[in-house]
Amino acid sequence: MAWKEPIREQIDPQTLPDLTDRQKFLAQIWIDNQETLNRGEFDKMDRYFHKDFRYGNPNRPDLGTYDEWKTSPVALYKTFFPAAYKTIDIVGKGDNEIWIYATHYCKHVGGPYMGIQPTGKEFQVNWFSIVKFKDDKIVHIFSISDVLSMLIDIGVLPERQPVDPYK
Repeated sequence: MAWKEPIREQIDPQTLPDLTDRQKFLAQIWIDNQETLNRGEFDKMDRYFHKDFRYGNPNRPDLGTYDEWKTSPVALYKTFFPAAYKTIDIVGKGDNEIWIYATHYCKHVGGPYMGIQPTGKEFQVNWFSIVKFKDDKIVHIFSISDVLSMLIDIGVLPERQPVDPYK
């Protein structure tokens, strides 16, 4: 699967007319963190997160605290290099919450994943996150992602043909 959009072309929060100035500020914090992850500067990502950070994701219940969660982007970067995050859209909700539609592009070259040795396959995972802030730092992320497509793309699960599930 080829990357569907330019990898490094992040959304500019200042161009989003439906966001308040405060929401644009929060969105820029999110974008700056994404770019930090894209550069693999994991030692610098702590500055974006509040000490009370919590993460929620039904696919990854093991990643609740910041110390637990921050292992995931590091492992993803090493296993699926290059791992490039991109925010596609942002919606604001109040003064301390933004909703993110994002994606990341990956190539399975760095190590095994769920028992599958590196395949060299490229894939893209889309996700939605609700991001809450406290003291201008990320204090909570709830995410849901298209893990099924990822597992099919790298060969963990067999590819299924589209069918009408109601027949």
